[in-house]
Amino acid sequence: MRSTVGVTAQMKRDWDVPYMSLGRKLALMFTLAMAMSATALPTQQQNSQYSPRFGMGHLPDATVVHSSEVDPKAGEQGCLPWKLSAMQNGAVGVKSLNVPPKAKHEYEKACEASRKNRFEEAERFARSAIGKYEDYPAAWVMLGMSLEEQHKAQEAREACAHAATVDATYLPAYLCAAEVSTRNEEWSQALDAANAALGLKSGGGVYSNYYRATAYLHMNNLVDARKSAYQAIQLDIDREEPSLYLLAAQIYERQGDDANAIAQLHELLKRRTDPQLAEAAKQLLAKVESQQPAK
Repeated sequence: MRSTVGVTAQMKRDWDVPYMSLGRKLALMFTLAMAMSATALPTQQQNSQYSPRFGMGHLPDATVVHSSEVDPKAGEQGCLPWKLSAMQNGAVGVKSLNVPPKAKHEYEKACEASRKNRFEEAERFARSAIGKYEDYPAAWVMLGMSLEEQHKAQEAREACAHAATVDATYLPAYLCAAEVSTRNEEWSQALDAANAALGLKSGGGVYSNYYRATAYLHMNNLVDARKSAYQAIQLDIDREEPSLYLLAAQIYERQGDDANAIAQLHELLKRRTDPQLAEAAKQLLAKVESQQPAK
């Protein structure tokens, strides 16, 4: 049995915060990983099992994330999986302002198909939008998302990279690359993309730091994982990302700080949330509690 490692009361207050929305992909993958491992695994093997991520969306029945709180009529902002303002996501860039109406119409159809998890259809419409306006960064990101959902990782990487080629200041291009790398457990690439996103200094720090923390966790750099997760939590002013909450518990558990991991998970389970996220939290909680000394 492990003894817990204490932390300051201030750090605990900073990390023990509620989250409201859901990253379903995170919960699904974490539940699968827990089900595959009945006993504790060596550190390196554990790294291959953990897959914390935002995923691409927040709809309870979606495998890619679109926020349930985003107006479907919000155009590009409503289709992109990260909750970014128009200024942050680069939608006011010159390339985006010059998008012709026919290309926008195809993009909107790609968005609608993606919301309904019809990813082949979303890919087709995204390609059509690009065909009508090749320098359409949002369409390239949409294409990357749609391809990744079809397990076409290499093509997805290329689409995300092309979005950055079209507009080097377009934040979602780098978040797209980080997401694809995270899903494919390419931790160095995920870290590079997250660092590039942070380097833009155009917002999105919640997501960039989340991807950094996730990569560091899998690379067994727990100190930097904790720092990045803490920064993401501090930036998530509206407490919208529950995957941060679960990630914090995972980092605490990996550091041997079972007390704070348990506190995080209990706080999460008090709140109304998606059943899969709750199940993921329950499974981690059972694991951590089983490591406690008998009273």
